[in-house]
Amino acid sequence: MLTPATTALLVVDAQQGFTDLCPAELPVPGGSAIVPHVNALLALPFARVDATQDWHPPDHRSFLGQADNIYPPHCVMNTPGAEFLPGLHADRFSAIWRKGYDRDFEAYAVTAQHPGLGAFLSASGIKVVVVCGIATNICCFFAARDLRRAGFDVWLVEDASAGIDVPAAGLFQSKAKEEGLALGIRYCTVADVTSAMSGN
Repeated sequence: MLTPATTALLVVDAQQGFTDLCPAELPVPGGSAIVPHVNALLALPFARVDATQDWHPPDHRSFLGQADNIYPPHCVMNTPGAEFLPGLHADRFSAIWRKGYDRDFEAYAVTAQHPGLGAFLSASGIKVVVVCGIATNICCFFAARDLRRAGFDVWLVEDASAGIDVPAAGLFQSKAKEEGLALGIRYCTVADVTSAMSGN
């Protein structure tokens, strides 16, 4: 059972640059398809709804040709790739936490660039954080991991998320889930959250 007054939703990087809407960036299979599932979560009575937004400078260290040389340029600030997905009910967002805006700092987890997020949520009376978005095993996972380590009950909604293996960075979906389960992260569906929120 989830108590709305103590449960928050965190929508991670639901942006065009991670979908086939921007094929030259970093499209994640199924990225565009999560919108109706995320919107189903956004319709639930969470105490607050936070979103993260990759907001990179054009020469971010993770980009090809830069220091880490891993990813194609993606979600560059003030470009279409950085915008939220069409049809996403972004009006429900209580706050938008931008990350990756420092050229020399890799910020998979919002908590890496905003270390006070956990304390902020705790001060708001939040005990449970439901996480969804892109990518399941990267930015979603690292945010979920850090929030779990901070003492929150964390639910990661798999059908409202999309993942991708990135061998060059050692990021694999199976490995992330295995680690997440060991930490006590609950992997679930939109239906699970809906049912728990309604007390059924």
